[in-house]
Amino acid sequence: MSRRRAYWVLTILCAAVGLVVASITTLYIAGPEVARDIGADQTELTWIIDVYTLAMAGLLLPAGALGDRFGRRGVMIAGLGIFAAAAVALQFVDTPNTLIAARAALGVGAALILPSTLSLITSTLPADMRDAGVSIWTAAFSLAGVLGGLIAAILLEFFSWRSAFWSILAGAAIVLAVAPTLPSSRDEDQPPIDVWGALAALVSVSALVAGFIQAGLDGWSDPKIIGLLTLGVVAGAAFAAIQLKRRYPLLDVRLFANRSFGVASFTVMMCFASVYGLAFLIIPYQQVVLGDSALAASLPMSATALTLIPITIYAGRLTRRFGLRVIVCAGCVFNALGFLILLGIGSAGPVWVLFAATLPIGLGLGGAMVPCTQAIISNVSEAKQGVAASVNHTTRELGTSLGVALFGGLLSGKYTADMLNITEKLPGPAREASRGSAAGALEVAARLGPNGQALADQARDSYVQATQHTALVMVFIMLAAGIVAALWAPPRRAAVALKPAPRDAEPAHASASS
Repeated sequence: MSRRRAYWVLTILCAAVGLVVASITTLYIAGPEVARDIGADQTELTWIIDVYTLAMAGLLLPAGALGDRFGRRGVMIAGLGIFAAAAVALQFVDTPNTLIAARAALGVGAALILPSTLSLITSTLPADMRDAGVSIWTAAFSLAGVLGGLIAAILLEFFSWRSAFWSILAGAAIVLAVAPTLPSSRDEDQPPIDVWGALAALVSVSALVAGFIQAGLDGWSDPKIIGLLTLGVVAGAAFAAIQLKRRYPLLDVRLFANRSFGVASFTVMMCFASVYGLAFLIIPYQQVVLGDSALAASLPMSATALTLIPITIYAGRLTRRFGLRVIVCAGCVFNALGFLILLGIGSAGPVWVLFAATLPIGLGLGGAMVPCTQAIISNVSEAKQGVAASVNHTTRELGTSLGVALFGGLLSGKYTADMLNITEKLPGPAREASRGSAAGALEVAARLGPNGQALADQARDSYVQATQHTALVMVFIMLAAGIVAALWAPPRRAAVALKPAPRDAEPAHASASS
């Protein structure tokens, strides 16, 4: 492959990953307006946001295996077709349930797209360009979230919430048109697809996310919640057992015995849980509590790029100098620091606290992503790069799904509990709307006129307290994650080497064709 063609391929693949990631942050910005327009409460809004990453997280492993077997370019093009169709559907939905369904379909398409964006880099680009390609892909992954939110915010300044999906639809059409020019690669052995393993993975992820979302409302001791979380753990154990028995596993769980691979996967999951959970907290806080516009609300999360992009450039060099253990622990500590700073918010701001919170979180995420991605990819043979890419993506999307679910559950539970007394005497629909979300409470208060001022004040205060409560929980979670990473990470010597798995460890070798 010539240099010019390699750069063309890398551009398309970065655009594709950007499309998928931007679809996450777009709805964070549009969420409050969506909730007001279609009458979604806080739990429904959590599902509208989370079902996209939930579908991706559950399907990424089988999607990567499909690419390894049938060709990564073809699977990616199929995903782009589904993605574009779902983006069209998003222009017409008008109820919470139909919006959830359309977002789920968008997630299915994204699951087919995402593994190929990384595995085609590691399997088709010239060998001397692959490390740089992974770094550029990582930067594109990060920057897309920022740009997606900014573009959506600008559109929302002039148009309805549906305009937030225009850029997604336009991007899908463009990438779909140029995708046939990509090279393709696949595993020449074409192993069978592990259907039962894929089903177990989907059930496990779905049950855990559903349990986290509902736990905030129903309580962690509720039998339904215990049942969902138990189902998630049992299905996860069944997945691991199935994989250990397969000659061609969907995911060789023995890879997690490799400490570089294991700690990298864990750290990526935790960092993505924190950064997207943070967006889920502070963007509605600005729009609902402070009354800021969508564009103003997009700026603090956009500020993560100020620390994320520079540290991404130097992350590989820092890892070689200090080792993977120091880098991943630092990432968790910086995330904890960001949430600690977030405790300083109030019902009147100040906004600078939000910027101060996002900067260390951007530093932690950017510092960890490049070395963790390289640790995951370099410890899997070339023939299985689709599955390796799927593991890398699955940890990100699983972290995002569980993070948003946990944040949404904690936020909803605390907010609803604080609103019980003041809403007791309201009529049924108004009471449910006020307890369901701060946006709903403010709408009810506006209809009540001067008599609604106490309700509006309580709704803002309750949302702030719920945000602080959730942030404090995350401080302890991220510190605990840092301790786990420190104990699990390999010695500095092993972490820096990041040697690929021996080629003879796999029976197949990848092939590439135009």
